[in-house]
Amino acid sequence: MEKNLGDRLREERERLTLNQNEMADAGGVKRNSQGNYERGKQNPDTAYLLAVAEVGVDIHYVLTGSRLAAASHLADDERMVLEHFRRLDTADKAAVVRLVLALAALPSAGDEQ
Repeated sequence: MEKNLGDRLREERERLTLNQNEMADAGGVKRNSQGNYERGKQNPDTAYLLAVAEVGVDIHYVLTGSRLAAASHLADDERMVLEHFRRLDTADKAAVVRLVLALAALPSAGDEQ
């Protein structure tokens, strides 16, 4: 049986280890609306989808049932890092980018100096 939009939305919420209250807060709706979305009794609006995308929900997958090719080619650890990165606020994202760039500039253990 093919998953519907509500099933995929629930799957994304669980993938991000959010409960319904946390997902509702992220989307700017009440928990009751979140439950209605997941049960297919109500469809989310654009503002909700854009808001939950900010915490890492793959809205392309929620809407279409297919993952974008770029995301499907990530290793599990890369996908996990990206999912957590997407949950950070702007300042923390900038700090992570600076850290990664600094680490990438360091010679690897196997590099000759």
